[in-house]
Amino acid sequence: MTLARRLRPEFPLLARRIGDHPLIFLDAASTTPKPKAVIAAVLDYYENATANVHRGVHALGEQATELYEAARLEVASLIGASPSEVVFVRGATEAINLVAHGLGLEKGDEVVFPASEHHANFLPWRVHATPVIAPIDEDGVPRWEAIEGLLGPKTKLLAFAHASNVTGAIAPVIELAKIARARGIPVLLDAAQSLSHLPIDVRALGVDFLAASSHKAFGPSGVGLLYARSDRLARLGLYQVGGGMVALNRDEKEGDFVPRDPPFRFEAGTPAIEAAIGFGAAVRFLRSVGFEAIAEHERALTKRMLAVLGDLPGVRVLARGLPLESRLAIATFVVDAPGMEQEHVARVLSDQSGICVSGGFHCTHVLHARAHLNGTVRASAHVYNTEEEIEALANALRDIVG
Repeated sequence: MTLARRLRPEFPLLARRIGDHPLIFLDAASTTPKPKAVIAAVLDYYENATANVHRGVHALGEQATELYEAARLEVASLIGASPSEVVFVRGATEAINLVAHGLGLEKGDEVVFPASEHHANFLPWRVHATPVIAPIDEDGVPRWEAIEGLLGPKTKLLAFAHASNVTGAIAPVIELAKIARARGIPVLLDAAQSLSHLPIDVRALGVDFLAASSHKAFGPSGVGLLYARSDRLARLGLYQVGGGMVALNRDEKEGDFVPRDPPFRFEAGTPAIEAAIGFGAAVRFLRSVGFEAIAEHERALTKRMLAVLGDLPGVRVLARGLPLESRLAIATFVVDAPGMEQEHVARVLSDQSGICVSGGFHCTHVLHARAHLNGTVRASAHVYNTEEEIEALANALRDIVG
């Protein structure tokens, strides 16, 4: 746990207490604490470069634009994309909705995705198309072998999470993308959970679209990315229009308006400038840690979580049998505590032990319904967590069950 002890001082949030207890933050799948470097980058914009981007010709506007576009370059390089293929959006939810709208789908068009998907990668396809839902097992892990049989002549998109926000299960992206590509079907990858845990190369993965959020990757809230392969991005319909995305707006008698080239045509209005700059700083922080170090640390934490939680009487851990290399550091479980819903368990852990976890349905109602689960508790770790914190979680759960 050397990595955690080295990095913990970089996260001011982790120094606070809840009541009489030091904070134990095991909710990275919901959002991550922000390192000092990210906070400093946002503060620097406010103190030294507050201006709009792509508009002002004065010194501050130029500086703000340089910082903003430098962040786009950082984010693009993190996923192996060109900056012209990266659109800044409010988060993964908006990215997926942009694709759903821009593809011009109709109700007869089919989008294939697993029943385990987060609402952000479920509801847009219900609204814009006809969902074709792949089955999951009793723990909520997709039956990936069923995907190929669901792809047909009406399939317009295959969409799935890189890693589940419930079980942490990592999808076989390359294999699925190859199957879809052989049929001319584009692939959308929801990387909201994976962006700060797994190295990503969109070319090697073979995906056409990728959506992710900054706030789950040590960056600010209110910003995320949509990657779209350049040819796909050029054909996407406009999602929203307004200032900043237009090259020329003629009088209605003279013809239509002319949008800017991608990605700017998809960034109408004033963007979350400071959040995007903070996102770039978060990427630099991730690179300084290194994905190999992250993976090694998380495997140790995951192994410990599955061992200590799986041995607790009255606690059922979902997908406990998944290999360590096939999952993120997420342990989702059901606590058999008479008279308590799973949300109550999460609240008691916070109030009595200072442990922050998620409780409820984690925006995956269909997963829980199909797995016959009335809610779950989710502990999700990252680089700042220690094995001692995992032991504290197990001890607190032992008290609750007892």
